[in-house]
Amino acid sequence: MRDLGRVEKTASTSRVLNLLSIANTSRNEPGYREHPFFSFERLNESLIVKHRLRSDEVGVLANERSTGTKVILPFERTDLRIGGRSFLLGQKGWRDAVEDIYGAYRNPDRDILVLLALDELPSLDPFLVREQLKRRGLNIARCYFTISEADIARMQSFVGRQVEILLDVTRRNRFDDSSWSNRMIRSLLAPTPGDSIHPIRLALRLDPQDFEEGVFAWKGFLYYQWVLSELRPQLVPFLREILTTRAYGFRDRGLSDLLDQSRRRLVNRVKSVMEQVNGAIRGYEAAFSDLTRNGKPMAFANFLQHTPDMFVSIGEKLGALSHVTTYWRFRFPDGVAELVQQEELFEIVRDFEYTLGGED
Repeated sequence: MRDLGRVEKTASTSRVLNLLSIANTSRNEPGYREHPFFSFERLNESLIVKHRLRSDEVGVLANERSTGTKVILPFERTDLRIGGRSFLLGQKGWRDAVEDIYGAYRNPDRDILVLLALDELPSLDPFLVREQLKRRGLNIARCYFTISEADIARMQSFVGRQVEILLDVTRRNRFDDSSWSNRMIRSLLAPTPGDSIHPIRLALRLDPQDFEEGVFAWKGFLYYQWVLSELRPQLVPFLREILTTRAYGFRDRGLSDLLDQSRRRLVNRVKSVMEQVNGAIRGYEAAFSDLTRNGKPMAFANFLQHTPDMFVSIGEKLGALSHVTTYWRFRFPDGVAELVQQEELFEIVRDFEYTLGGED
């Protein structure tokens, strides 16, 4: 991370969990201190980053993997440009580093459990993280599961279309007021629903507590719909380049055959994963259509209340797809892949296969 000061403005939700930013915005909320993400304050103001391992870092972790979870502790919380101390989960001595941060009189076991849970995930999107921690019996305040400001800005128009459809359902005359609509969109994407979306709660016929849970689920599906819409245009050139990129230099015939087999398996795996994600999203779209076209608010409300577990599956699949496409474009930024040796290309394709749950 070359400049920590850019994280808050540009980082994607799925790549960075910015606990320092959450501390700055939610420190005075009751839930923030009653149910913290990490029990130790310094760790609770850290940045957790899903980090693509560089070539000199691959051997740092005990097991072979291409992506690690990096913890960054800023030197100065008011100026991230100064930098910070960091360590990778799973690197030799990382538990000693945590215990050193905590000191002799604090027990880090609970926070180490949280760190290990995060390290198991392919991405840090808040819906996937929340379900992962809930499965481990960890009660953490809602304010920690936020979408980054950078992603909110990019999602604005995408979310706005669905909000306006739903506003139309409420039979209110104010839905044409763009400023009010924008306030509602921001309120919907905020950690806790604001008064602006009260008409939506009435349309769904939910009490305030059930509505808060339902809104979290709704945000999840909106977020995954948006991620999928951003991902689809990248997949066609990615798959084409995977199949057509040629290695230079000496080529071993046996390795060449293995590479071609791995390429075909990877393409099939990407298509299979995309179909599974599309199927889950279609379930949401059918429930939303039941509300907006067929006037069945309870059907949509029930769908939202019983689907958070789907976030684990969708989040893992989209996180894996995002990882392989973004790394490929990072490695080959010009669209047409640069010259690459056969061994490296084989390692990349096999790594992608493994990331998507394919061949071991």
